[in-house]
Amino acid sequence: MSMSSPERSKRKSAAKKSPAAAGAKSAGAKKPAGEPSGAEKAAIVKAMYKGLKPGSAAAEKSAAKKKTPKEKAAPEAKVEVLRKISAAPQAPENSASRAARELAASIEKAIAEGSLDHLQPHAVQALTAAICKLYAANHDAGQRYPIVAGRMAVTGTDVMITCGALLKAADLQVFELGMWQSWAGR
Repeated sequence: MSMSSPERSKRKSAAKKSPAAAGAKSAGAKKPAGEPSGAEKAAIVKAMYKGLKPGSAAAEKSAAKKKTPKEKAAPEAKVEVLRKISAAPQAPENSASRAARELAASIEKAIAEGSLDHLQPHAVQALTAAICKLYAANHDAGQRYPIVAGRMAVTGTDVMITCGALLKAADLQVFELGMWQSWAGR
């Protein structure tokens, strides 16, 4: 059966106006059932790029953060605490603490003056070992506080040089430190 030209044009215009036809045309005629849409594919690729497993709670949480205010049901006013660092324990002042602070001030002054031979190497080694042991013992006893008083107390370079030397002294690699921190939850 052959259609005339006016009938063909009527059917084409009706197909263009039909919502079902429009949906089929935009989705692609050969799209298999169950295949994700373009937006879903983009979300999966973004989640994989971020290292999140598609469909996981972390991926859903990440996607929820990117929703516009209209898309969010209610704004979250929740603060998540990742870890808590308690303040240094307040112990009564004693002569050893006073002497340690005086020694620290003396060392800082000598460094500022350029006098790097203020302490002999074996004295620096003894002090470093004693401080490491004392800090670790306090940490194990539950008295957890930052190793230095503030960010400006030491530079990043100071920390890296000292950490590298401490790891080398104990015959440890940075990888082992990372593994230990992940196991210990630090």
